[in-house]
Amino acid sequence: MAALRILPVLPLLVLGLALQHRPAGAADGLAAAVKAADAKYLTVPDITAVSDAPKIEAGGWENEGAVPEPREISQGAVKAALSYRETTSEGETLLTPIVTISVDGKEVAKLGDEDVAFPDPPVSVQIAELDPDNPHPEVVVSFYTGGAHCCSNTSVVTSSKDGTVWSTVDVGQFDGGPLIAVDLDADGRHEFETRDNAFLYAFSCYACSEAPLEILALESGAVKDVSTEPSFKPAHEAWLKSMIGNAPDEDVNGFLAGYVGEKILLGEGKEAWTLMLAHYDKASDWGLEQCDQPMDDQGECPGKLAVLTFPDALQRMLKENGYKVEK
Repeated sequence: MAALRILPVLPLLVLGLALQHRPAGAADGLAAAVKAADAKYLTVPDITAVSDAPKIEAGGWENEGAVPEPREISQGAVKAALSYRETTSEGETLLTPIVTISVDGKEVAKLGDEDVAFPDPPVSVQIAELDPDNPHPEVVVSFYTGGAHCCSNTSVVTSSKDGTVWSTVDVGQFDGGPLIAVDLDADGRHEFETRDNAFLYAFSCYACSEAPLEILALESGAVKDVSTEPSFKPAHEAWLKSMIGNAPDEDVNGFLAGYVGEKILLGEGKEAWTLMLAHYDKASDWGLEQCDQPMDDQGECPGKLAVLTFPDALQRMLKENGYKVEK
């Protein structure tokens, strides 16, 4: 008969105490807890955001030193032409993209950023229907500004309701390369599909952060956040499905912030908040030192700094960015 192995008493006591004080659900880790809580989303269809609108996507250091040729696109009376201004710096040829928009042969706008100069600058130009309140499609122009994980500087050139006056609307700067508008809900109208950049770096490193889906539309010449419109629910479900696949078991706070935000947009913020309380990293202090007043123009705190808990800091951040927190 094999001898029985007797474990020392002290290690058994330590193990028992560890299990006794382990947070609910922690045995399986955050990734397993998220998959269990959101199992219904694992089989939702993926959403492929597409656009058959005329567009130019150029640049990205693919021309090996050659100056790219000018290009143009048109739709009806609207034409958009991409050209380049050349400069030289330390013997290297740098290019600034210039986009000229014309209607019935008359120039209505010219866009270019003097701060954008690369050997082969990424840029996108698109003619698409964004605002049905006017008789012409819009022209989307997005320049790459450079920098770590950054940025697309995106504008829309649009006409007045009677089509006689054209103006340029600043959409904003967004993480990543040049931005293309897509018809996300298949209604014939294009929107901007991006992610809420407020969540990046908020509670963790860039690669460790998740962010909710953000959908922007153009209405009567103004940019509007339409993320919560019912027609975009399938897009949010597909976004959450992708997010679930990225759930970590370590360095979890950056993920949890974006996860709670996305679940709020789906009407399930209360359940997500409960899951967050059971799994957040109490040892991390990233993003927890916050000012009791809005930052000044120099980015300095004019009041007092305080170190919050992650749930308190997350609640404050969500409210400041328009997310309704339910507990």
